[in-house]
Amino acid sequence: MLRNASIVDEEEVDVQKVNIGAIVKVLDKTYGEEEEYQIVGSAEADLSKNKISNESPVGKALLGKKIGASVKVETPGGNLKFKILDIHR
Repeated sequence: MLRNASIVDEEEVDVQKVNIGAIVKVLDKTYGEEEEYQIVGSAEADLSKNKISNESPVGKALLGKKIGASVKVETPGGNLKFKILDIHR
């Protein structure tokens, strides 16, 4: 795992679209709630701290999307719909 690791400098996180290291504010259209997640690598994921893996269904669906985009996510618990409200470091 360490051999393939790379350091993400927060100053270099592109906030124009969702990338690893970005904090994403979304509207959960399914439940009408706003939530905020940080997209991280799988080894750092910790849902209790709102850190989701870039390999998770939600993380995969958000990656590369811009503010205002809507995404549909198929999860083991059912389909979810999100709208991206903000992206920041």
